Amino acid sequence: MDIATLALPLGLGLMLAATAGLRAFFPLFLVSVLGWTGAVELSDSLSWLASPAATLCFASAVFLEVAADKVPFVDHFVDTAGTLVRPAAGALVGTSLLAGSSPLVAMVFGLGAGGALAGLTHMGKAGVRAGSTVTTGGTANPVLSVVEDVAALGVGGVAALIAAGAL
Repeated sequence: MDIATLALPLGLGLMLAATAGLRAFFPLFLVSVLGWTGAVELSDSLSWLASPAATLCFASAVFLEVAADKVPFVDHFVDTAGTLVRPAAGALVGTSLLAGSSPLVAMVFGLGAGGALAGLTHMGKAGVRAGSTVTTGGTANPVLSVVEDVAALGVGGVAALIAAGAL
């Protein structure tokens, strides 16, 4: 697979990996829907992501993650778990979109770029949240959560439109 063929999946993978740093399950849900509808081709080993069962599981996880992040104190536990879950989600998203490339390339990209980018995004988010907790006693955290939702929806929506050929 040449670089021109890889450009779109690499770009989508990076966009969605960054989104995973904000909301772990939203980009997985998007990849699941995009794979299910045929808008993107998923790697053979991760084709299960496009199954109706996976889509339903990811949709439920998105709902739970977004709702829990609005509740003071609960949001702290969501972010703590996210320290491990979000980079893993970024790696999975990045790896899944590289259909047709060698498994080694897909895994290196997924872990090296997808996981790292999701981790960096999460660390930035966690730093802002820590500052908010210290300065406002956590009262501003639900507002920040909504801003994070909008950012994740915006980047994820653009990625979905690109994958569907609408942009």
